Amino acid sequence: VKPGTRTAKIQYDMNGWCVHPITNVWGYTAPGEHPSWGLHVAATAWICQHLWEHYAFTGDKVYLKSVWPVLQESCRFYFDWLVVDPVTGKLVSGPASSPENTFIAPDGSRAQISMGPAHDQEVIYNLFKNTLTAAESLNLDRNSLFFVQLKKMQSRLARPTIGSDGRLMEWASEFKEVEPKHRHVSHLFALFPGDEISVANTPELASAARKSLEARGDGANGWSLAWKMAFWARLHEGDRALDLLNNLLRPLEGPRAQNDDGGSYYNLFDACPPFQIDGNFGATAGIAEMLLQSQDGFIELLPALPGRWQQGKITGLVARGNFVVDISWKNNKIENAFILSRNGGSCKIKYGKKDFVLETVKGKKYNITNYLQ
Repeated sequence: VKPGTRTAKIQYDMNGWCVHPITNVWGYTAPGEHPSWGLHVAATAWICQHLWEHYAFTGDKVYLKSVWPVLQESCRFYFDWLVVDPVTGKLVSGPASSPENTFIAPDGSRAQISMGPAHDQEVIYNLFKNTLTAAESLNLDRNSLFFVQLKKMQSRLARPTIGSDGRLMEWASEFKEVEPKHRHVSHLFALFPGDEISVANTPELASAARKSLEARGDGANGWSLAWKMAFWARLHEGDRALDLLNNLLRPLEGPRAQNDDGGSYYNLFDACPPFQIDGNFGATAGIAEMLLQSQDGFIELLPALPGRWQQGKITGLVARGNFVVDISWKNNKIENAFILSRNGGSCKIKYGKKDFVLETVKGKKYNITNYLQ
């Protein structure tokens, strides 16, 4: 935050703090050398999501209070950064990219920078939403100037839009991609790791996200395969997610792999090339999403279980609200299920077409198997 505050002031003459994609532990927070990715100021909001998710999973208000200034000052940067779109009147981010992707501009030229690309809009909305919820959780003054401004700016942000072809639009205008199979799918941040798009709450946007994934295709390098796996899991397509996982883990021979090969080396390092940890950590995240989801206000058990995973078990997987889940299944159906409530409170659970609310006591473990039959 400290070097990011300096970058915000020197680079943009703005308040708050900001970082860019090649931020490192030595305090490098300046833009990267190419605008197509180096100008990515949405990195500020994205990194803040990790702070919020830690609270969402643990409910630790002491922790949340300690990171509140980080969230608040991140929002202050975007208060200065966002501008009004003269056509729609909505607030948009820019100049900005949909990281590394290229489109054909109206004059026929190839471009990467525009105003209000979906990725930036989604990530900033996510920060504003999480910060508002954090303020409510901490019982902060809702009439403060910051709180009022945050709520007003969130309501004015341009939101995800469906294009004439039924896909989720990547840019504010329907530009044609230069590379339709591009490895990045940045405009689906709202599906994962965000939660603005979901099968349960926004089925039309979820359908548009599905069409975007179909158009992009399954081929990619390792970290892209992992992200697509999580996308398909959020769309409850377990078999599609498993296909991507198998490609991600496909053994590769030789010292290097081509950028779009996918696969892993024999030491299980993700092949990018030469190696990116994103693919390894992303794979575990995708597997978790296949077996347990809790981003929509309820815990969903086995939401994207592949047909080929006919039996198995998970233990100790944590859902938002600090509920610890143990499940075993056989013939693709839950055999036993337990939930440990670390914090107590109401726990809404969904499995297939069944859903119920469990009122829990802190520290007690519940056998919910009979509720699921």
